[in-house]
Amino acid sequence: MKFTRLLRLTNIDKQVIVLISLALLIITNLLIGAVSLRLDFSKGSAYTLSPSTKKILHSLDDVVNIKFFVSSDLPTPLLPVKTEVADLLNEYKKESRNKVIIKIMDPKKDPASLEEVRELGIPELQYSQLEKNKYQLSNAYFALGIFFSDKKEILPQATDLGNLEYNTTSLIYKLTKKESTKIAVVGMEQVTNPQQDPYAVFRNILSQQYEIVSLDLTSDSVKEIDSSYKTVILIDSSKKKYGEKEIEKIKKYVASKGKIVFLLDGVGINDNLTTEAANHDLFSLLEEWGMTLNKDFVLSSSAEYVNFGNEMYQFMTPYPFWVKTNNFNQKSGYFSNVAQLTFPWTSSISLSKKNGLEAQTLVSSPKNSWEQKDSYELLPQKIKQPELKDIKVFSLVTQVQTREGGAVVLIPSSRFLNVQYLSKNSGNVDFIFNLINNLASGGALSGIRSRTITFYPLPELSDNMKDTVKYLNILLLPMLLALYGGIRLMRRK
Repeated sequence: MKFTRLLRLTNIDKQVIVLISLALLIITNLLIGAVSLRLDFSKGSAYTLSPSTKKILHSLDDVVNIKFFVSSDLPTPLLPVKTEVADLLNEYKKESRNKVIIKIMDPKKDPASLEEVRELGIPELQYSQLEKNKYQLSNAYFALGIFFSDKKEILPQATDLGNLEYNTTSLIYKLTKKESTKIAVVGMEQVTNPQQDPYAVFRNILSQQYEIVSLDLTSDSVKEIDSSYKTVILIDSSKKKYGEKEIEKIKKYVASKGKIVFLLDGVGINDNLTTEAANHDLFSLLEEWGMTLNKDFVLSSSAEYVNFGNEMYQFMTPYPFWVKTNNFNQKSGYFSNVAQLTFPWTSSISLSKKNGLEAQTLVSSPKNSWEQKDSYELLPQKIKQPELKDIKVFSLVTQVQTREGGAVVLIPSSRFLNVQYLSKNSGNVDFIFNLINNLASGGALSGIRSRTITFYPLPELSDNMKDTVKYLNILLLPMLLALYGGIRLMRRK
């Protein structure tokens, strides 16, 4: 029975039926279009904004403009990346209820955009790709410009999808916060010549976003650590010993929801590679928070190369005392843009449970690690290889959060930020910057995880095989349909 007969529409003009159907289709489409429903089954929830990002977007009181400067003639591998970036930015627009305005601009085709990227200092990036067995170089723009009121920030290369949400949200947070944030630094000595400053890189990056205040806890003029300091960084200089008065100031600050990052040695190191007892005298204080800074050294076969020698000769060798690791706590949002960390002469940390404290390990040593304790041999040619029973994983960075809202982070290497001990691949400064961003923001940036966006391209194929795959894709479905139709026809006969 025909559909029109079933609904008793035989006497109605067919044109009217078509018009009614079109009207119903349009109305249904409008009703469904007003409902937004998304289910993210991707690995790492790659297409869902983190709760911290959503909270920051919901609190916007004015418009944030994000300009995606991207060339249309991108290398082939970057085309899906462009789509992913555009999709993520559209999520910012939706979640902010249109407080975030997105513009996609091509500086190579739009003279006004080209002039703008030059004013912003955004470089044209160079990419290489292998195509038809030849390496080809191409130049392209792939950057973000973020604007709020009369302030602006740029992300000159937005191809890192894994960390794009953290980078974008942290820049929005930086632009939209209403007052400058103070960070106090203890033990970082002021140097008049920036070229001689071992913390110049860290100091310059930190000063772009925060007001840095040098703090001397041993001074009688400092009665307490001001609660206006959103975070305190205490670096062991091996020259200062902290007594009862200084320890009481630290405890009072943490108890009043303060955040503090310790960079302390478990064992002191002299310039001639001899050891001495660590002088800071903060071991007992750390134990009150359930963190035992062990008086040992962690070594690993995953180590940085170090240049040893003198004026007569020099040699480069992996130095097990400079531990290189990427064994991170991925539940934390501290590792955006961080591929690996380097720990020069680091000690291990032991955690114990304390009432009212929540402790976690942020960074661990590689699996191929061991320790020296009680007696130490630091010269590379005299380091003994460990026995199999001594190989294990050690905690290298830990964090404790108090019931009142305070936080304590322990990094057992005073040279962790010293540029003299960092390779170009070390993400130490980025890690500390992310850490301070989270602590100083009161957790506003915490929980923005590193995203996992995976592409599954076809494997490398020969030209003949590529042609075979192409024609199979074109012909396979029609052939299957023809085969199915032939089988049905034969059965009818």
